[in-house]
Amino acid sequence: MEDVTPWQQQFCNEHKLPITYISQFDHALSWFKKEVLDQSNPLCIAVSGCQGSGKSTLSAYFVAYLKSQGKMAESVSIDDFYFSKAKRLALSKQYAPPFVTRGAPGTHDIEQAITAVNRFKQGKPFVLPRFDKAMDDPHPEEKWTSVNTKLDVLVVEGWCLGLPHQTAAQLTESCNAFEAQGDPERLYRSQVNSFLKTDYQRLFRLFDRLVFLNGQSFEHVLRWRLEQEHKLIERCGKGMSEQQIEAFIQPFQRLTEWGIKTLPDRCDLELVLSKDRSIILNNDYKQ
Repeated sequence: MEDVTPWQQQFCNEHKLPITYISQFDHALSWFKKEVLDQSNPLCIAVSGCQGSGKSTLSAYFVAYLKSQGKMAESVSIDDFYFSKAKRLALSKQYAPPFVTRGAPGTHDIEQAITAVNRFKQGKPFVLPRFDKAMDDPHPEEKWTSVNTKLDVLVVEGWCLGLPHQTAAQLTESCNAFEAQGDPERLYRSQVNSFLKTDYQRLFRLFDRLVFLNGQSFEHVLRWRLEQEHKLIERCGKGMSEQQIEAFIQPFQRLTEWGIKTLPDRCDLELVLSKDRSIILNNDYKQ
C-alpha cells in the first residue's frame, strides 16, 4: 500500500474507520482517478449495492478524494429523495399497502432527483433534499443542501441504482414470506417493477459511471443492516429493533438478489465483498 496521505488519515478518523480501509479501496480509487479526475464535463457517478454494503462511506471517500485534488464535488443518497410518510400513505391506498414503507422503487421522488441531476449537469444551482430516517420523514427544507457553485462531480448512492426491470414471468413466484403473505396477488411487486421500468430508468440513464458493491448474498444484508442501525441509534438515539429490521428488509430481497445477478454485467466497476465487507475481487468493465 502506498503511504497514507493526510486527507486519507483525516477521512478514516472522521468516519471511525481502520486505516486498512485505504488499502482495501486502492483499486477503486485508482479506477476513479482514471475514469473521473481528468474529465472536463460534469460527471454523475452512481454507487449501487445492497443495504449495509458501504455505499455511503465509499461515496464520501470519492468526494473527499476529489476535494483533495481541488475539485468541487457533492454526494447524495437516493434515500434522501424518499417521499414523506403522508405521500407514501397515499401511494399505499392507490397501489398496494406495502408502499407505506420506504425503500422500494415508487417511494422516492424521482422527478426531484432527475431535476437535481439535470441541473447539476447544466452547471445550474440545485438543491439536494435530506431525509431523517429516525423520524421517517424528510428533514425540514432549511436542512437541505443548496448547491450554488458549479460541481465537477455528483455522486449518487443507493441500493437499487442501475437495476433493470423484471419480466412478468419472473414476478410469478414469491421469494419470501413477505411476498407470499403480504402480496399474494402480486400487486405490490408488479407496481414496483412498473416504476423501475419507467421513471427509474430515466434517472439511471443520467449516470455516467456505475460502481457496484456486490454483497453476493442476501444473507449478508441482515448482518450489515443491523450494524448500520446500531450506528444510527448511537448517533440519533432512535432506530429499529432487530425484529423490525428483519421485517423491514424482506421487501428488499427480490431486487437485491436481482441486482446481484444482473449488475455485474451492467456496471463499470464491480467490488465483490466477503461477509465482513472485505473486498475479495475487483472487476473493471469497459462498455
